[in-house]
Amino acid sequence: MPSCMTCPSRLETSEVASFFGKGVGVPVCARFGKPIGRLNSSPQELDNITKHFAKTCGMYGEPRPGTANWSKAGFRVMLPDPDVLAATKVNPELVSSCSMCHNFVREDIVANEVGYSSGMCSAKGKLLMSTRHTLEARNCEDRSFGPVRTNTNGLTFLPEYEDNFTGGQDPVRQYFRTKGNLVDPTVYETDKPVSDEESEAGIRAWRAVTDTETDNTVYLPVFRLDFFDADELKKIPRTGDDEHPEDYVDHNNFVYTVAALWMELDETPAAWGESGTGKTELFRHMAWLMCLPFERFNITASSELDDLAGKVMYEQGKGTIYHLGRVTKAWIKPCVMVIDEPTAGQPDVWQFFRPMTDNSKELVLDMLDGDTYPRDDYCFLGMSMNPVWDMRNVGLQQISDPDANRLLHIWMEIPDEALEKEIIKKRVSHDGWEIPDETLDFVMAVAKEIRELCDVGTLDITWAIRPQLKVARSLRWFDPIRTYRLAVADYLEPAKQEILLAVVRAHMTG
Repeated sequence: MPSCMTCPSRLETSEVASFFGKGVGVPVCARFGKPIGRLNSSPQELDNITKHFAKTCGMYGEPRPGTANWSKAGFRVMLPDPDVLAATKVNPELVSSCSMCHNFVREDIVANEVGYSSGMCSAKGKLLMSTRHTLEARNCEDRSFGPVRTNTNGLTFLPEYEDNFTGGQDPVRQYFRTKGNLVDPTVYETDKPVSDEESEAGIRAWRAVTDTETDNTVYLPVFRLDFFDADELKKIPRTGDDEHPEDYVDHNNFVYTVAALWMELDETPAAWGESGTGKTELFRHMAWLMCLPFERFNITASSELDDLAGKVMYEQGKGTIYHLGRVTKAWIKPCVMVIDEPTAGQPDVWQFFRPMTDNSKELVLDMLDGDTYPRDDYCFLGMSMNPVWDMRNVGLQQISDPDANRLLHIWMEIPDEALEKEIIKKRVSHDGWEIPDETLDFVMAVAKEIRELCDVGTLDITWAIRPQLKVARSLRWFDPIRTYRLAVADYLEPAKQEILLAVVRAHMTG
């Protein structure tokens, strides 16, 4: 089993100061500046963390570097304080050293409360060497002038530095542990070196994603924002957007699955599931993780091939020229592109998508004498579809067996009850509301019965996460009957409307 204990890049506690200029009280990785454990870590915790780091390291076993590379040395041990990230920066130009910053935590406080002999930045969750305070403050986007902090409140350990860390983490438990304190992808520090060629392509860092079942690890690129122009920047999902891509809960390890399909197998994932299970949000979350523009194409029966592929047009002074369509433009640039409901389109639309999913990964424009457009190396394609076999999804076309063979398929289920509750609570919190426990229990009880009625065909609707969120948000402003009428009941025929509302009334009085 690989372990930091056997890696040449491991610096013993006594070696850290001579290599990085200052020690932190524990061994450190010379290549990535990762502290290996905490001062109070137990032998078992140290064994777990050294094996975990080694399994997820892209440079395990490589010779120790001769000097410290500060562009790769993270020293990040905690998640940022979310209040610090949300606060307005005050006179940042006055901050010439970390020790002058309102976000700085003194070494004695860090030692007492966290367990490292080093100062800390509460906006980044990283340890700060005293010899680096001036360099770290230079051009820091988080610096803010004011009195330094007197505690580490609001910061939480990264999972691997927590007490009783056991290695590979279950995504549900990890979500509960880190909710509200996620590291923003724009400041995520790399898990393996970025080559000059990769940097030129816009990549700033690599994110390790580990499978909880096999312990295999794949790496997702994280792009720098200044690589994109203003129009592309607007398409990059950001923390705090209306869709809140940071809130996506990876309850079935889909991030690893999609990452492996894209990065290692070069295949196209097709996410299947009933409406509202988060199929499109999975791909939006992937774009958020990688800081890539998110291109979403909603296909309907009226979707025109010319709008997707392109068409010949006449322009004054230029003559007749070919204008690339939306899909073609996305195909030849770095982005995450998702095709929503391709089975709802006309046959010529699906035939247009077909060569994009086969081994050639090329887009063929028959209307332009068969010209081909190879996919950009960092264009990641996914599809999101409701099941054709479900009678509730009218108007969809069955794809052929050869087309199904070109895709790799993911079935997206509703998360378990505990996690579904957490998703609901998180979403309504963005409205400035904390849903009472009894209200949340009511929503879950009604959903359980509605889903049973849907499964047996009594109600010809679906009831996944999306309607749950509609109901939970509306209950702040409306009584339950009005809420469920707004959510779906007034759409149903009278007999089925009454069946659904009878469920609501039963749980109101139960």
